[in-house]
Amino acid sequence: MSDLRKNVQSTGPQRRGVGRSLRTLGTELDRLDEAVADRFGLHRTDLRCLEIVGRERAISAGRLAALAGLSTSAVTAVIDRTERIGDLRRSSDPEDRRRVLVILTEQGRERGRLAFAGLMNETERLLSRYSARELDLLADVLERIIAAVGAQAEIAVRQAAHSRATANRLVNSGATQRGNR
Repeated sequence: MSDLRKNVQSTGPQRRGVGRSLRTLGTELDRLDEAVADRFGLHRTDLRCLEIVGRERAISAGRLAALAGLSTSAVTAVIDRTERIGDLRRSSDPEDRRRVLVILTEQGRERGRLAFAGLMNETERLLSRYSARELDLLADVLERIIAAVGAQAEIAVRQAAHSRATANRLVNSGATQRGNR
């Protein structure tokens, strides 16, 4: 038996434990986001878009829609709502005046800091226990997991679109057949 195969077999319980921990992390982040959105009277989708805009600094509505997995009309509604409450603002792109960018306002940034201060502080406390080398390894693993999740999300989005198109064709063909009777 190869060393790699022995390693895979011997680390199986640890790998399954890491997988369970990652799924639990996703659930807990969802729960936190839900509570934060509720605290500020936001839609959960609005909070997700605010986080993306904060991370990207300035972003077009189309790119925001793509990153959030929303239609352009849905992202326009998000931008309208969050602009109305003062968390986002629209701004002309300095490189292309026809293009509009979405930017997090100082109020939006401050509300984000306030909402997630506990998590940021606790994360900093936990990470301070690790060496630079360990943090590099952790960052590498997380980036690879993020890439894998992103790739799976893209596949799921394509599959959902295909399923919707198939369902629509079936519904439409059924309506056409009923209409031909």
